Amino acid sequence: MGLASEEEVSILMCIRKHNTEVEQAILEAEMTFEDLATSQAMSPPPELKAAIWNKISSQETTNSSPLEPQVEDSAVIHELPSSATEKPIRSLASRNWAIAASILLVASIGANIFYHNQSINDQDILVQALVENQSTQQELQHFQEKWKLLQDPVIKTVTLAGVEQHPQLKAHVFWNTKTTDVYLSLENLPAAPKGKQYQLWAMVDGKPVDAGVFPLGKTDQVTIMHQIPKAQAFAITLETIGGNPTPDLTQLYVMGNT
Repeated sequence: MGLASEEEVSILMCIRKHNTEVEQAILEAEMTFEDLATSQAMSPPPELKAAIWNKISSQETTNSSPLEPQVEDSAVIHELPSSATEKPIRSLASRNWAIAASILLVASIGANIFYHNQSINDQDILVQALVENQSTQQELQHFQEKWKLLQDPVIKTVTLAGVEQHPQLKAHVFWNTKTTDVYLSLENLPAAPKGKQYQLWAMVDGKPVDAGVFPLGKTDQVTIMHQIPKAQAFAITLETIGGNPTPDLTQLYVMGNT
């Protein structure tokens, strides 16, 4: 109708091609407009028909009798009722305004749907990026902690390799021989199952000594354990939550000599 700008029409057409909801809305609007135009159609009043016939008859009479004065066209116009001419014009203008307003409304709805969906996608991508960034920061922090321990000359690193039942598993003990502090990194040990917890043992003179339990759900962190003055080896078993005074050797996962 010329009321929408080229940019608005372009946006509507683009959205219409890629969004079934907008396409359906436009089709429904077009059907509504057609029904509206049909329901508001007006038959010409009888006075208009009579005026037209009078005009035709007047012209025929003028052509056959050149001496008779010609009737001005305005006479016919004056004969027409004002309501007969104004109502169709007003109806057409109202319909045109309704169509233009509806098209703009559909374009606005379509644009809102498009940008709303785009906003949701952008928010999901942002949240995912933030989660990935947080995970990367945590991994970097854990790596820095391990690197710091490895660079300390008083730290002795003991690698605990998987036993026969778990050959692929591995853990590291960072033992401060000066302060007797012990740090444990489970490396690739899986998360402890429900009701269970990993427990570290120090083999002192052939006997297992409790070196503490590892926190639940934090297998990717370096955790400080109990102080151990001396040890010939370290081992990890899977025990009930809270740990046990003696190890369950059937649940031995990794071990390594100092």
